Amino acid sequence: MLIGEVARRSGVSARMLRHYESLGLVRPSGRTGSGYREYSRADIRRIFHIESLRSLGLSLREIGRALDEPGFAPAALVDDLIHRTRERIAAETELLTRLRRIDAAGPAGWEDVLQAVALLQALGSKSADARQRAALSSVQDASVPVEALVDAVLSETDTNVAGALRWALARSGDDAAALLARGLDSPVAEVRARAVRALAELSGAEATARLRHALDGPDAVVRGYAALALGSR
Repeated sequence: MLIGEVARRSGVSARMLRHYESLGLVRPSGRTGSGYREYSRADIRRIFHIESLRSLGLSLREIGRALDEPGFAPAALVDDLIHRTRERIAAETELLTRLRRIDAAGPAGWEDVLQAVALLQALGSKSADARQRAALSSVQDASVPVEALVDAVLSETDTNVAGALRWALARSGDDAAALLARGLDSPVAEVRARAVRALAELSGAEATARLRHALDGPDAVVRGYAALALGSR
């Protein structure tokens, strides 16, 4: 079968087939009298094997080893592929979250987008000073969605930054209480404690209702914070 027909039947372009040949992945078994490449059934089967392994995320070098080295076991490679795929999914999920937050801020132009990106990056910075500055600036900047502040509050471990984030969240609007309440159901005790402390600093009927509901929860620390907050209202 000539290269053009192989390309049509396999969906692999003639250019890619030549690339595979240059790498030694698949070489046509014969040539016509005119010197054209001629692929056998075995060659075509190998092309489909290559494409199947590519669909799993293997590099062409890894595919060559998998097909040609008898002792090349799949287990370690599959484990590595799983790890790489998880990392890629995590990165894509982080990007999707950031895009949704920028969209929620309703940017009017690219300047607003860039400002929102800068603040969101600062909130996730490894520097506590940068996170604190971002928390304080977010009060004057409507481009930071409440959800981003809530996530920052629930994950913050630095005492000073956490205080700045709670202060900013208390001035962010009416949606914060409902979002923070989700943190009360976290399986992580520290997250539940951060959620109730932030709720305690919010005013309004919604925050009060969430604190009252927290009094019936199983976490003694959460119940204690909720009781103290309600006692001062």
